[in-house]
Amino acid sequence: MDKEIKGKMILVCQSLMRMLELAFEGFRRPSEESFKEAEEFEDKIHQYSSELTSFIISQSPSSEKEWVKPYLSIASTLDRMAYSIEGILDRVRGKSENHIVFSDQAVKELNVVFQEAMRLLENLPNLITTQDRLLARRIGEEGRSMLKISDGYSEVHEERLIDGICVPKHSPIYLGIIESLKGVVVHTLAVSGKIVSLSPKS
Repeated sequence: MDKEIKGKMILVCQSLMRMLELAFEGFRRPSEESFKEAEEFEDKIHQYSSELTSFIISQSPSSEKEWVKPYLSIASTLDRMAYSIEGILDRVRGKSENHIVFSDQAVKELNVVFQEAMRLLENLPNLITTQDRLLARRIGEEGRSMLKISDGYSEVHEERLIDGICVPKHSPIYLGIIESLKGVVVHTLAVSGKIVSLSPKS
């Protein structure tokens, strides 16, 4: 993989990581400062992502258009990950502004999914650098496991609604955060697979 493309991809990933960390911070200890910093990272990510896409296109030989498609696919997937994180931030901000309180179990579940999504995302810069197939395989296995766990949390949440532990009007925010975090995991897995597909065949 081209060294400059790697560097620009890593910059986007690092910004996504920081934005997700700020979303988690806003979930645990909401503050205007964390939300403001997160908004600044939204702008940075869109800037870096646009620069990445433009650079990839500029490096594409006119006679080899197929060369550029996998790189553009990675850039597009990183873009979609940014929108997933923006969805998390919107819901976390809404939770804070409307003074919504989740049950202890819901908070515990979201903490687990947040931390796992961050941990998986943190692997991408290393994977971009090394294109290590074993690392990609581990990301895939752990990510798929987390998606199953997240689906289980959504089902348990429905049971809490039936039992009256959770408030129905708060349910869309909880489920929205879960689904957006699943989006981060899904896009991380997609990027991981695409990066490995560009590595030299062993």
